Amino acid sequence: MTDSGRRHFYGHRLHDKQPEQRHYLQSCVRPDVWAVIQQLVAEHNLSISGAAHHLMRIGAGLSPLHPFSSDDN
Repeated sequence: MTDSGRRHFYGHRLHDKQPEQRHYLQSCVRPDVWAVIQQLVAEHNLSISGAAHHLMRIGAGLSPLHPFSSDDN
């Protein structure tokens, strides 16, 4: 797969070996939220979970992660 075809894994490396720092959740969202998630996926080549994670960080008052920040963390 070429670099242009790869999805961005929001805020972390794909193969990060820190499972104790990961928490998984499942949620049903309303159509307006789904539209924003789909927009982020299309515009920034994010995964669906990456786009949802970005929106949760912003909603919680936290700083955005890469690719929406200048940090490479």
